[in-house]
Amino acid sequence: MNRPAGIIFDYGETVLCSESTNFVAGSARLLEFLTHDSSLTAEELQSVANELNRELERGRNEFMIEYGVEYFYNILFETLGISLSISNSEAAREFWNYAVKFQPAEGIHEFLDMLEENRIKTGILSNSSFTGVIMEEELAKHNLAHRFSFLISSADYIFRKPSRRIYELAVRKMNLSPQDIWFVGDRLEWDIKGAISSGLCPIWYNPQNQPGNADYECLEVKSWHELREIIESL
Repeated sequence: MNRPAGIIFDYGETVLCSESTNFVAGSARLLEFLTHDSSLTAEELQSVANELNRELERGRNEFMIEYGVEYFYNILFETLGISLSISNSEAAREFWNYAVKFQPAEGIHEFLDMLEENRIKTGILSNSSFTGVIMEEELAKHNLAHRFSFLISSADYIFRKPSRRIYELAVRKMNLSPQDIWFVGDRLEWDIKGAISSGLCPIWYNPQNQPGNADYECLEVKSWHELREIIESL
């Protein structure tokens, strides 16, 4: 194993970890922007959203194609016969801010300090229906936005992990050869599978000690401190 010249990170449960999730609270926030009176409840709005998402999920995983939440809101709102006084992009930001709370993964700041000291490039590649702009705003809340040279959200680029197309885009943005890049993520079927098929060095970040899979040959680490020691030893 060679020392990396660059590291691409997954986003959720890798750089940032979910502290709490309340999609009904996000839906309740959206209802505050209704342009007309309605008896629709946040629970009803979220129930229809969940139903639509279940139908779309099969296609997302089978064809590795992403849909942005801003377009999802077109079918959701018109199905329910409602409209909002804000744009779909603004609605997405409001939903995100009220539905999810994040905290930095333990040790991530120190790990990124080490990478900066050693001039190792960094970037993020994430499967998400939310745009990179919204995700970068969340990173900024935790003093992390400036630590990455790029952030790719599948919502902005149609393809999602493990599609090779979106990995190849990340490699081009990092401007390094694939064999000089490590990819770190917590999902074997998305992060590790895609990294392997794209020629990147796959690192499975597994702090929860989830069971592995022999189909995915990779380096497994339980903490950022452990990965830091590995890099410093090379």
